Amino acid sequence: MKEIKRQIKEKDFPKVYLLTGDEPYLIIQARHLLKDAMVRDGDEMNFTLFTESKIDLNALRETAFTYPFFSEKRLIVLDGTGILKTGKDEFVRIMEEMPDSTCILICEAEVDKRSKVYKWIKKNGYIGEFLKKNQKEKTLLSWIAALLGKENKNIRESDARYFLEKTGDDMFQIKNETEKLISYLGDRTEITREDIDNITSGEVQDKIFELTASIARGEKKEALSYYNDLILLKEPPLHILYLIVRQYRILLIIASMRNLHKPDDAIAKAAGIPRFAIRKNEQQLKGYSMKTLEMCLEQCIEIEEEIKTGKMEDRIGLELLITGLSDKIIE
Repeated sequence: MKEIKRQIKEKDFPKVYLLTGDEPYLIIQARHLLKDAMVRDGDEMNFTLFTESKIDLNALRETAFTYPFFSEKRLIVLDGTGILKTGKDEFVRIMEEMPDSTCILICEAEVDKRSKVYKWIKKNGYIGEFLKKNQKEKTLLSWIAALLGKENKNIRESDARYFLEKTGDDMFQIKNETEKLISYLGDRTEITREDIDNITSGEVQDKIFELTASIARGEKKEALSYYNDLILLKEPPLHILYLIVRQYRILLIIASMRNLHKPDDAIAKAAGIPRFAIRKNEQQLKGYSMKTLEMCLEQCIEIEEEIKTGKMEDRIGLELLITGLSDKIIE
């Protein structure tokens, strides 16, 4: 974000931007900053948005080769189009040949870094990668304090940390829960832990964490309750299974790297989580041995295969998995 702000300040815009990563809030913020810097608000003549999964490359070429109208820049945004996979050689030619007055901004959550398009952009444009694991706890705490400060609300650092543990590291979730807190407080200025408990709803990942924690304690009924909460939130069973597998892998990575005395930065990078989240996950490790974690992962993979091959209905499969894992923990 600092580099993008520098480019805006100096009006030093590459022809092509690729904004990617698993932190959509920052991607959207960067996109808005760049759009506001290149085209005036309401300027539909010099701004084009493509969102279709299949882009007409002839239409894209025609737009990209049209000079701006009473503006220094023409901006084209390709949002979630998969152009890096489908465009290939023709898209590279468009980027190479289009005038410097055109800027293409691509927003994709996931990209193939081996692709020809990605390599071309890396060499000739600018790639901004926004990742949750790069978000430091200190940065998020400062951001929360700033959001609250704008509304003359205060929070103790210990309570802000507690709030962050409840919301998780997703910036959209943090912002939404912060706005709910501000609204709930009314004229009061001081936020308490009780306010946080009353207002802040646990996100999906938080419920996954509690589900696996319940399994670790052998609490079958509680684990199934968290699973039912996720179903009520309209989470698909296979996505729940994916998140459970992800949580067990995170725990396994932390446990194995702790045994090797690896530093927190290395653990966070390997596990794909922010550094501050290590502490919370380590608390859950008390209920698991390395052998148990490996067993849990094996069970998850077996159930996934049963579901995907049609041998078992997904919701029944998840319920059997949760009760089965809880029983094995008790044994």
